[in-house]
Amino acid sequence: MIIITLPYLYAIYGIIISLVCLTVLLAQYYNSEKLLHYLCLLCAASALYVPIFLKYHSPWTQFTDGLDSIFSAVTGFLFALKILELAFTYEWSIQRQIAVKQILMDFSTFPKYKYEPELPFIKLKSVDPTILNHLKYLILGTDDEKLSARRQNILIILRGLSQLICLHILLRLTPYSMLRLHSRNANFFSICHFLTYTLYGFMFYFVLGMIINIVFGLMGFIWNIYIRSIYPGYPFLPTSLHDFWSRRWNIYVKSILHRISFIALPKLTGFNEKSNARIISAGIFAFFVSGLLHEFMYTVSMNRWSGGKNMLFFLINGIFVGVELVFQEVLKQKQIVPPVLGWIYTIVALYSTSSLFCDPWIEVDCFATLKTHLG
Repeated sequence: MIIITLPYLYAIYGIIISLVCLTVLLAQYYNSEKLLHYLCLLCAASALYVPIFLKYHSPWTQFTDGLDSIFSAVTGFLFALKILELAFTYEWSIQRQIAVKQILMDFSTFPKYKYEPELPFIKLKSVDPTILNHLKYLILGTDDEKLSARRQNILIILRGLSQLICLHILLRLTPYSMLRLHSRNANFFSICHFLTYTLYGFMFYFVLGMIINIVFGLMGFIWNIYIRSIYPGYPFLPTSLHDFWSRRWNIYVKSILHRISFIALPKLTGFNEKSNARIISAGIFAFFVSGLLHEFMYTVSMNRWSGGKNMLFFLINGIFVGVELVFQEVLKQKQIVPPVLGWIYTIVALYSTSSLFCDPWIEVDCFATLKTHLG
């Protein structure tokens, strides 16, 4: 029996990346875009099947714990999306020039420059940073041209470590009873209920931030490239749901879904007409795929279905964002209401739907288990 740990998963998904590289090289050798499409579809299906095979169909493997299982499911689904992005959202003239090194960079971190012929010749910018430059990037994550690529990535790693420390403190101070508070056992209008779900939001922010910043920062340091911040804006000060999902919450996943929904989908369907209806429908499709990602992650890792709650959470938010865009178009202004009122509306909207996302994780004692391991 092989106990699947993170090193095993890195090795397995390393094989998937190698297959993607081989696929691109074969398509370039035979100068065939169709070959690239067919082989990438096989690679995407393989990436999706890996966590299912390891969890259910392999008699020789077993996950050490739920965290490794979650990591496997998320990585498998995201790799499948990235493979589809590579195959269907770029012109063949660009795909013919993609180097293996560029593919390895893109699958291991979140680079600013993707699949551009001049990438290997990009020169590092002059370095004359001050303490203020370092603190600004460390705290706010805003780009600063004075920082070298390696310094930027060191600061990203430090951000991840600081988020780990914040998560540890938060979990340590939070009693188990609060981490098991389910929406069916609380009053929606209770301040305790509101604060608890706000607490869950911060925990998701710290967990995602620490993992992504440490891993991507480390890989960006190794490659010596500038990478993009996963949270370019503080996520808890949004002025609209569109602002929250498009600019403040995990733009790594958002950028993949955006390219698939707004570039690949029109290519495959032949519906390229630029209209508000197409833009809104493509946006809702992105939320639908995000719902699939979270349903897949939850089902495979926890051996149970969320009851469709995760999918419903993202579809409702997608519809809300679509309504916002319609009003913006009608009123011909980006900010419909004053920022303060926009923030209140956004927080209320997220809180109103948060139980759909959080309750399935509460039911499997996810937050309490996290406190046991990290608190």
